[in-house]
Amino acid sequence: MVASLGTVLLLLALAATVIAFIALLLGLLKKVQQGIVIGRRAILISTLLLLAALVLLVVAFITNQFQVEYVALHSNQALPLHLKITAIWAGQEGSLLLWAFLQALFATLVSRKADQDDAISQWALLFLSLLVVFFVLILIAFSDPFVALAVPPTDGQGMNPLLRHPGMIFHPPFLYIGYVGLAVPFAYALAALVVGKVGEWPGLARNWLLVAWVALGLGIFLGMRWAYDVLGWGGYWGWDAVENAGLMPWLTATALLHGLVMQERGKGFKVWNLCLAALSYALVLFGTFTTRSGMIDSVHAFSRSNLGPYFLGMIVLVLVGTLVMMIVRRKTIGELVYPDKLFSREGAFFFTLLLLMLITLSILLGTLLPNLTGGRFTASAEWFNRVVGPQLAALVFLMGICPYLGRLMGPKARAFQKLCPSLAGMAAMGILAVLKGYTAPKALIGLLIAGFVAGAALGEIGGIIKRRIQQKRLSDVGPLLGGHLVHLGIALMAIGVIGTQMYTSSETFSLSPGETVTFGGYKLNYTDISQQTDEDRLITEASLSVYQDQEFLKELTPQLVYYPSYQQTMAEPAIHVGWDEDLYLVLFQLDMTGTILLSVTINPLSSSLWVGGLVLLVGGVIAWWPGVEGEGENAPPKQRFINRLGVILGLLVLVILTVTLWGDSLRPGKNSGRPLLGASAPPFSATALDGTLWSFEEHLGNVVIVHFWATWCPQCEDELAAFQRLSLEYQPQGVHFVGVAMNDEETAVQMIAEDMDLSFPLIVEREGVITAAYGVTAVPETLVIGSDGKVVYFHIGVVDETTL
Repeated sequence: MVASLGTVLLLLALAATVIAFIALLLGLLKKVQQGIVIGRRAILISTLLLLAALVLLVVAFITNQFQVEYVALHSNQALPLHLKITAIWAGQEGSLLLWAFLQALFATLVSRKADQDDAISQWALLFLSLLVVFFVLILIAFSDPFVALAVPPTDGQGMNPLLRHPGMIFHPPFLYIGYVGLAVPFAYALAALVVGKVGEWPGLARNWLLVAWVALGLGIFLGMRWAYDVLGWGGYWGWDAVENAGLMPWLTATALLHGLVMQERGKGFKVWNLCLAALSYALVLFGTFTTRSGMIDSVHAFSRSNLGPYFLGMIVLVLVGTLVMMIVRRKTIGELVYPDKLFSREGAFFFTLLLLMLITLSILLGTLLPNLTGGRFTASAEWFNRVVGPQLAALVFLMGICPYLGRLMGPKARAFQKLCPSLAGMAAMGILAVLKGYTAPKALIGLLIAGFVAGAALGEIGGIIKRRIQQKRLSDVGPLLGGHLVHLGIALMAIGVIGTQMYTSSETFSLSPGETVTFGGYKLNYTDISQQTDEDRLITEASLSVYQDQEFLKELTPQLVYYPSYQQTMAEPAIHVGWDEDLYLVLFQLDMTGTILLSVTINPLSSSLWVGGLVLLVGGVIAWWPGVEGEGENAPPKQRFINRLGVILGLLVLVILTVTLWGDSLRPGKNSGRPLLGASAPPFSATALDGTLWSFEEHLGNVVIVHFWATWCPQCEDELAAFQRLSLEYQPQGVHFVGVAMNDEETAVQMIAEDMDLSFPLIVEREGVITAAYGVTAVPETLVIGSDGKVVYFHIGVVDETTL
């Protein structure tokens, strides 16, 4: 039933979209407004039908409709509800359904402007409806998510373990919003060529481009965090071919944003912008082509399918069609105009576009190298860093000097005053770099450039706010602040990239229970190993107490997670986030004796990377604040309301994602942990089982043995007999025993004490204060404290009488 209904919805959506395209085409060619009206209504109907298909697929996942092949391949009964919902885009068929729906939705939103007086929007709607036809056709012909199985399984295969991170839950939808959003500026550019009004499309396309740029940037950013949290290699960007496929259209969209600003100011860039609009969407299709054609081998790629040639054909159509229209309308476009003065703001924008195009071309070349060379050469991460790294550094430097070009003419004193924020930022960064030891020539140069850019951005932001306060005009400050926040975010990300790429250190250790290792200023004490089942997985978790400068820092728990349905084990890192560096632990192996193989990595300045990314995205969202088409407060009230609501929702999304992805890292850990050997033992006092007050301070000068145990621990009872014998033997020599029953009941402890005739003090822990102070997470555990109050020995697990 579900499969048949889903296929019918897709066929109806295709019919509605074809009707929309034909009606729009006839209406535009014959100048019949009724055709435009029918086309607008038909595209709305298509959108609703695709939405219904999407909802139906969600219901199929939630209700375990395993007769649908796509559901059986990407879900099972044990999968949590939130993962069942997000499993829609876990595979090719569901992701293309989401893409088709979003493409139709964006076309419907554009259709609101396709009234009698807006020929550009009408033609743009025609081109967008053609794209919807293409994606729905692809969906029905090659990737139908509603294909039924002849013999439904009793349970599904489940979701790929790699996709279960929150970053991957949100990562694909935002990527698709960005990809689909870039179709709108392309459609407007092509429509402007058809109509012959090349000067009018930037105002119509700017906000669509901004939404696509922010969404695509957020998708890339979430993918970076997913790699950092899940893949277990301590990195966030591996220059993977699919990562590159998402980055390239974002770079060209960045160039287009700059070009549209110049064109709206009457500074030319018409040819640039038309080419960039077409190239951005062509690169979107290229990314889809590479992930579905089997052309590349990537952890992100879908299995090889027969979709590749069709996407390749659409790429050719987009590029050739735009080129032909530009040739036909060359008189309308005008000549390719270069800035009159290279050392001006227009010149800076020109060089920015050149650099962004050069970076994109370098990444494209590196991505295609295995295919171009027949597999003889593959561009490694080192190749990309060596080739693209200097280009990115030049781009960041250009961002720093761009605000000053055209302003430095005049008295030298005034020129120096304008440079003060940048010079101050560079000086501050230089001092911090030297103090922290980041003095390698390349790193120091990069950090100085980043400081210069950050200073320039902060100076501009401060100046804008000051001027607007004086003018009492803060309501339309969004685009001005947004651009400089983006630059500040990129400068912060550059700092993080330099730290993590040039100063990361890593080592692998073999640790037995209770063993401590020192690395990079940290001491790690392996305290416990545990296993538990959680829905459809088996989790093996190692507990490590982390110390810095002899003080307890945090308890970290790296995991090995086994998924039986996939026969796959994943190492899930544990990360301590610090302002200056991250401590990154990966559990690789566990043997029968409890010995673990642990990778320890220190990533300096990584927080700057994540904070910078969030600042960049906040800047992109804020840039949408004032109004539509550059009108600011003069825009219609309804449009101003929609834009401001969009900004508020965008910022809310960023807050939610920040809490979701970094909430655990930002949450403080335990206040104390197991004291290291040689460290002072935490003092405590408590009422013993016999009603007397046992105080740690009263026993200073004597050796104290603190034994953590519980009546619910089977092996603990045998130890108590040995402790009783040793207590009687050694107490005359100044050795005092005390037992702390963890999470226990007084009556149960009393029964054990009477049955075994225990004479040393027993304390019943009801609120866990003592066990928390000593970092005890499981029993039994024994510590020996010397006469000076410092820990001289501890033993995790059962300790025999001879050893003690």
